[in-house]
Amino acid sequence: MLLNRKSLLLKGILFIAAGVLLGACGSEKPKDETLTTVQDTVAIVETPTISYTLPSPLQVASIFKKSGLKYKAGVTNSLKDPSKYTTNLSKAINLGVYSADLSYAVLNKQNQEAMTYMKLSRQLADNLGMGTVFDEGNLSKRFEKNLGNEDSLAYIIAELQMVTDMYLDENEQQQITSIVFAGAWVESLHIGANVYEKKDKSMNTKLAEQMTILSSIINALKAEEKKDPSISGLVSDLQTIKDIYDQLPSIKKVTPETEDTETVLTLTDDEVNQLTTKIEELREKFIKG
Repeated sequence: MLLNRKSLLLKGILFIAAGVLLGACGSEKPKDETLTTVQDTVAIVETPTISYTLPSPLQVASIFKKSGLKYKAGVTNSLKDPSKYTTNLSKAINLGVYSADLSYAVLNKQNQEAMTYMKLSRQLADNLGMGTVFDEGNLSKRFEKNLGNEDSLAYIIAELQMVTDMYLDENEQQQITSIVFAGAWVESLHIGANVYEKKDKSMNTKLAEQMTILSSIINALKAEEKKDPSISGLVSDLQTIKDIYDQLPSIKKVTPETEDTETVLTLTDDEVNQLTTKIEELREKFIKG
């Protein structure tokens, strides 16, 4: 059963609308939306004993955008036939992949590409039995109507995530939320690795920051393994990335005394290459289904 908007706003999604989308969106007021901009969107994945906070694909894309990430054609998932994804795991993973691609397109004003990924996301959601969330509040129609208005599209994407997360929570399918975030996280890192120029060291810092998110995704997935045995394989895949990270010289230098300081952790080029190579391997595995 779909939830009404008022009940959604009372649940466990932090939905903050004010200011500028992490500095990425312009100041022009949206024409058709009631709130001006979406600054931050996170999901709270709860188990009986533990709660994990996961950023949305829109938030991750915004972080990269703020640090100077430009648009580059051809780095998003080129597969336009989601019927290839036949298992619930591959459907949920690639719903996350498409969500990251959608956010990247919106924040870079690629309207036609954004519309394509919106439709692909709808198809995968349909295949997972939750396509009706796109009809809540006329989200699909509003998205198409507001093409070209970056602030409004960012707001609609964030609202879509909120509606989806609440739908899954109400239907006790929280594991899908965590799987979607895993796919979105890997795709976001893939985009970052392929768009940042080698001379730009932003990726060296941003990649280190993203590893904290990876730990939360792994923990959230582990908490849901009993619901879907296939999650174990996904956890193992993600853990290989974390294991590489934990053994990097720059990380092994961090001590309990230094990790609480305000020092910005920056990886070396070689360490970034080690991590992104594994991320690219996993991303290729994801999109192949």
